[in-house]
Amino acid sequence: MSDIETIEVPDTSDVEEMPVDGQEAASQESIEDITKDGLSKIISATKASMALPTGASRDLYTAQPSFIRVMNQESDKILNILGKILKHQNIKGNIKRRDDDEKTDLILECNDSMLERINSNLDEMSGLKKAPEVVLVQAELSGNAPEKKRSSLTGKTSDAKLLTARNILRPQVNFKVPVDNRNSTPFEPKIKYKPNSLKPLAVLPEYGEDGNIESYLHPYETELNRFDVPEEQLTKTEPQKPKSLAETPLVFVDSAEKLEEIMKELEKFKEIAIDLEHHSYRSFQGFTCLMQLSTRVKDYIIDTLALREDLHVLNEVFTKPSIVKIFHGADCDIEWLQKDFSLYVVNMFDTHQAARKLNFARVSLAYLLKHFCQIEADKTFQLADWRIRPLPEELVAYARQDTHFLLYIYDMLRNELLKKANFQPNWLKSVYQQSTEICMKRYVKVRLTPESHLNLYTRSKKNFDNRQLFAFREIYNWRDVVAREEDESYGYVLPNHMLFYIAEMLPREMQGILACCNPVPPLVRQHLLHLHKIVLKARDQPLEKIIVAEERPRVAPGELININSFLYCPHDLPQGGEIKDNLPTLLAGNLLGAKSSVIRVNLVKSHPQVSVFEAPAAQKSLPKIAFVSPYQRYRAVIPIAEEEKRKAQQLEEMQKQKRRLCPDASEIVPEVLDIKQEPNFSGKRRSEGSADEVKAKIPRVETQREQPRVPEKDEKPKLSRNQRKKMKKMQAEAKLNEFDYTSVDFSKFQGGSKSGEKAGRQQYASQFRSRGQKAKNADKRLNKIFR
Repeated sequence: MSDIETIEVPDTSDVEEMPVDGQEAASQESIEDITKDGLSKIISATKASMALPTGASRDLYTAQPSFIRVMNQESDKILNILGKILKHQNIKGNIKRRDDDEKTDLILECNDSMLERINSNLDEMSGLKKAPEVVLVQAELSGNAPEKKRSSLTGKTSDAKLLTARNILRPQVNFKVPVDNRNSTPFEPKIKYKPNSLKPLAVLPEYGEDGNIESYLHPYETELNRFDVPEEQLTKTEPQKPKSLAETPLVFVDSAEKLEEIMKELEKFKEIAIDLEHHSYRSFQGFTCLMQLSTRVKDYIIDTLALREDLHVLNEVFTKPSIVKIFHGADCDIEWLQKDFSLYVVNMFDTHQAARKLNFARVSLAYLLKHFCQIEADKTFQLADWRIRPLPEELVAYARQDTHFLLYIYDMLRNELLKKANFQPNWLKSVYQQSTEICMKRYVKVRLTPESHLNLYTRSKKNFDNRQLFAFREIYNWRDVVAREEDESYGYVLPNHMLFYIAEMLPREMQGILACCNPVPPLVRQHLLHLHKIVLKARDQPLEKIIVAEERPRVAPGELININSFLYCPHDLPQGGEIKDNLPTLLAGNLLGAKSSVIRVNLVKSHPQVSVFEAPAAQKSLPKIAFVSPYQRYRAVIPIAEEEKRKAQQLEEMQKQKRRLCPDASEIVPEVLDIKQEPNFSGKRRSEGSADEVKAKIPRVETQREQPRVPEKDEKPKLSRNQRKKMKKMQAEAKLNEFDYTSVDFSKFQGGSKSGEKAGRQQYASQFRSRGQKAKNADKRLNKIFR
């Protein structure tokens, strides 16, 4: 056992010191030195591993806890180093959780990848293998126009050109921070430093109803809300005409050192013109390829692909409130600056918003160049691929014109806004306010929802059945997943018209899917088997019905419709039926193709009853009487109606008793009851007319009790002497003429004041006295009314 204790475990510290990130290898002077250093470390590691005990000797060593502890520690160190190397070489898999065979496979895969890359780099250095050169491809889009526009900058006449290139290396591969295209996570601002701040930096999340993060607050929201336009930007200025492009120096910025130099220059100016060039065809979210800056004396072009991780320092200038930043149509530019460079803008003037405020015929930059500078904008390279490096001279000249003349346009628009507002700053302030609202926009990633495909389907004119709609939804979701994984746009993976054609035709064979695409997108050919399975699954669905246009959702998912709003006007189309286009119409005086038809219009009125252009007719002077409100009249009628109801009940009891004593007199009851129900009838005597004439003059009043039988026309009821007396008395009590509101003097109405109450008391007192009631009973009745 003493021999075992004296044996030392080989030191594996040399293995831990092996270069992982290539920094030590990069410090060597030549390939020979790198090779010698690598071989020496491999030999030392091999010797250390061969010195470890094996066989029966290892069994003896494993019996000692100290040996096991040391071996486990060294094994963990080696596995950690191997894990870092695998991660650096983009080899997927956790080596710590694999068995021995799987660990060996991962190491062999990593060795093959590294050796293949080393051989490729050595061939390129020796000249055996050359990197593919970028080949420009240019196509003219002549169209049908016989005349060609002449550019005022170059003096050449040409049509729009599609400038692209072959063998372009995808810029996303070299991004230090990979692009996050995940559907589950919202866009998070990457800003780490907040210059010109009024509130400390805080990237705060916003949570939805389900508790998940939906978005993040704007880092400069406080500064934008408190921003006040400087006074010197609200006064009239003398426009400064820019120099020509040939006389203006141009600075191309493609390194961090040059970026620091232009930062010092830009801080000296009060106005800066800014524009961006963006690429979105070979990227899911798109990326900014170029940034143009212009001052009064110099133009700058910044290669944003090379300085993508360094441009956040421009926040020192872009968020400075004393420097106005001039954009044209900055709605997308503001979002691109946030997404790609974590740049934000404070104090912006959008010439597009100013042109809209002035009601120009057009609001494009080309129109403003023609209107103020008499320059025909060169739009020949409007469809250029801005990923091309090195940047061709034609694209450099094209990019400069977007900002070179923008400061002069800003001066002219500023003076025009002051002139239109009588040299008051209100119009100019409104443009600054609209521009500030644009600066507060936040970039939002495209999110895939279960109803996303319906937004595209409703905009089309297709009527799919359930099979076609199933295939459309599944292919749409497949396209979204592939576009996010490959970082490609929807148009590159599968254009919309090809998506609709495949879902509509549902081809049985894979060749039929390829036939629906012309040309066939590369990713469609790569995932052809998966698309074929989707189509076959859609064909197996039971055919139910055709989903027509009326059944499509007319609003976005989650949007509520207020059908009670006066703004809600549904289309006047038949519901649940087929829309016909052969209904009768009036067209050129003919009805349904008739040879001749005369359309006669009967005018109901020759002139309006009320007109604001005619003087009102002279009104006759009306007698002025005290006004009694309708509510007071209603309260006055209530006791009379109760009295009539009580008397009607008494009369009905009398008639019932009389029918029991004299059954032959029951036929006079209906007319008597009808007469007794009328609270407002004339006070003529019975002898002045027949019962039918009296009933014709008496307005009927509906009661809650059941209406009696109506007597025939020739029937004449026979009334007793007591009945005639009671009927005459009721006629006298129920006499209350209809009130004429046209004779009211509303100027004396005081809304229930004492004067109105006094007048009402006098009127009702006179009515009660005319009925023969005593003064004491009349006062009680009046107190009850005006209580």
